[in-house]
Amino acid sequence: MKLNKITLAILFSVCSIYGFAQEHHPVKGKIENAKNEAVGMAAIQIYKADSKELFDEIYANENGTFEILDLEDGKYRLVITEFGYKQSETVAEVKGGELDLGNIVLEVAPTDVVELKGAFVRAEVSQYRNEIDKRVVEIGNDLVSAGADAAAVLNNIPSVNVDQQTGELSLRGNENVKIYIDGKPSSLSASQVLKQIPSNQIKSVEIITNPSAKYEADGKSGIINIVMVKGQKKGYNIALSTGYEQGKRSRFNNSLTANVNTGSFNIFGTYSYNKRPNEFHGGLDNYNTNLWSGIDILNKNENQSAKLGFDWFIDDKTALTLYTNQWFGKGSGSINSDVRDNNTNILYPNSSEFSGDWKSQDYSLNLKREFDHADHNLVLDVFFSKSKDPDDRDMLNFYPKKEKYYEDRLPITDNTRVNLDYTNQIKDGGKIEAGLQFRRENSDSDMLTDRRITVEGQLYDPSTDFNFTRDFFSAYVNYGQKFGKFGMQLGLRAEQFKDSGDYTVNVTVKRKLDNEKLDFFPSAFLTYDVTEKGQVSLNYSRRIDRPGINQLSPVPEWSTPLMSSVGNPNLKPEYTDNYEVGYLQRFDKNSISANVFYRQIKDNIFRNVLRNEEVIGAYIQNYENYDKVNAYGFELSFNLVPTKWWSTNISGDYTHNTMVVQQETELIEMDANRLTARMNNTFKLTKVISLQHFFMYQGKYRFIQGEMQDMWRMDLGARYTFMGGKASLSARVSDIFRTFYGRLEMYTPDRGSGKFRWEAQTMNIGFTYNFGGKVRNRADAQQNKTESNGGGVGF
Repeated sequence: MKLNKITLAILFSVCSIYGFAQEHHPVKGKIENAKNEAVGMAAIQIYKADSKELFDEIYANENGTFEILDLEDGKYRLVITEFGYKQSETVAEVKGGELDLGNIVLEVAPTDVVELKGAFVRAEVSQYRNEIDKRVVEIGNDLVSAGADAAAVLNNIPSVNVDQQTGELSLRGNENVKIYIDGKPSSLSASQVLKQIPSNQIKSVEIITNPSAKYEADGKSGIINIVMVKGQKKGYNIALSTGYEQGKRSRFNNSLTANVNTGSFNIFGTYSYNKRPNEFHGGLDNYNTNLWSGIDILNKNENQSAKLGFDWFIDDKTALTLYTNQWFGKGSGSINSDVRDNNTNILYPNSSEFSGDWKSQDYSLNLKREFDHADHNLVLDVFFSKSKDPDDRDMLNFYPKKEKYYEDRLPITDNTRVNLDYTNQIKDGGKIEAGLQFRRENSDSDMLTDRRITVEGQLYDPSTDFNFTRDFFSAYVNYGQKFGKFGMQLGLRAEQFKDSGDYTVNVTVKRKLDNEKLDFFPSAFLTYDVTEKGQVSLNYSRRIDRPGINQLSPVPEWSTPLMSSVGNPNLKPEYTDNYEVGYLQRFDKNSISANVFYRQIKDNIFRNVLRNEEVIGAYIQNYENYDKVNAYGFELSFNLVPTKWWSTNISGDYTHNTMVVQQETELIEMDANRLTARMNNTFKLTKVISLQHFFMYQGKYRFIQGEMQDMWRMDLGARYTFMGGKASLSARVSDIFRTFYGRLEMYTPDRGSGKFRWEAQTMNIGFTYNFGGKVRNRADAQQNKTESNGGGVGF
């Protein structure tokens, strides 16, 4: 049966559709440059004159000529885009017969000497493009992710993986990646962020694997920036979206996006409501102790989020943006972690009931002042976020002994950032970027419990009061320039950080943390244009992973009867030198992208798992530094448009990490390899109906205690657009063959095996509707400034 499923999936992945009827072509023309040279394979987007909804899209032939399929009489806007040229817009009026637009001349785009953009890879659903220091994925009508959350979107992006149990994010096989929303960090954890953001609120995702000196130095693997939808269109505009998802449990998501743009003033806002209960089930057999441990988790999550802000164009050179994000949630559920002794066949039930209401707020101010020439500006950015996440738990355990107790947690975190950034594009020269930053990360975490525990003969009251503050003072400078086919950008960032912490253990014992250090982080980016549409890149950056609060706290933290976690206040920061070589080549309307990377890591922070000698079958987790380890890998991506009705993205990535594992009394280096492959096909059946097929394979990989076995899944989706493009209906079935689940082999500190299942197989139905109208006209210059003021990482 397994062979039949795999065979069917492979056949579906490589099949294509034929048999489209031939139609006449009433609108034709030719695209060329100022030298009367043909511009081949340019993208031509077709809009009705009175609509901003995409009506159709075609590509010019290699000789620059194009013919548009049968169009009804009326006026249309043709938006022509090609790498290296300014975007062009042409109006075509069809009146019952062929229309020859003649030669359409594209102007050469001025070269941006710092952001040396690669080719745009245009797909029906999502668009991919490469820039000098990041990859950008424009999230359009992605049918596989429609109606789901941000985790589903990111799991479809090459080199990104989301843990199906914990929601933790990894990039290139490493979880030390920073996640931002609209270029700013959130007070929410990465796993919370991915669960709270509906996919239809995401505009684009920026993958920054080797950040330049302009970016904060934290994050060994880099930065993932989620750019949210922000209403900017002229007049008033409203978008409604609702979705229903059925797995083992029913889930709902609804959202509203609106803006009113009067010209010099743009008010925008979003609201979303999600009710997403979910289940997780699994079990593990320990061969050494002959114990079986189960895990059954039920989460009842209900979340709301709102964003409200405005853009004020004070004059032609000054703009002010203010906004706030408000997040609210409440959750409850249960965790059952039963233990069965296979020697006596006795079952020891262990249960935890949890509940809590949480909230988080972000506040942002951005003031931008333009000077006399283009790309010469000064930006002040102030950001503050705060979150409060109470978690009350009632425990009843029977292993290793009967215990009934409570744990009430109240973590409060806040982040403050103030950035001042200066940019100056020197005429006939390079671009200078420089900036200053102050940021503070503060945490106040309390836990109150009536439990008493013994560790190494010492009695603990795990009630804690932990206060931790980390301050940063940073400065950076970048200089970039292009010399013919060669481009470069060099930068240096300095960061002074100071840690201070006070914590109370056992109610009365008080201790402190105190660290301070100045670090420098250089970066270098080099590019060479091999051909007009081919580019080689070479880059380097130095990164840091400073220990987090949970990694530093020596207070025992207990999650289940069989696992405890202890921090290490003596942990040192981890430093990484990142090297990367990339190649991007366009072939007509197709492209190939390849990247090879290498990391050299000093004072590697690793998670250690040891036997708890006081409890049979239990483990203690701690954190240690290890001298040096290395990691490397490669990525390969094909963006293909074989026909006008079929586009596909095929990608694969391989990562190799050196992992440190403690066996008995010594540390041993082990290889941890991971291979992931994805295929995303979009078939445009008609102008209003499209199908999408997604296939993913995740190879086996090592983790700290053992090895996760391979898994794969296949999804199918469909989308129907109607009401002149204002409304759409989508449907999706995920993990059709129910093959996406976890199987593991445990090697250390004990031998064992296990299986885990989450709600991977789901059915989703979504509906969206957009409408709006005019308020009054506005100047073109102001409109351009509004549209260029969207999300993005800018410090």
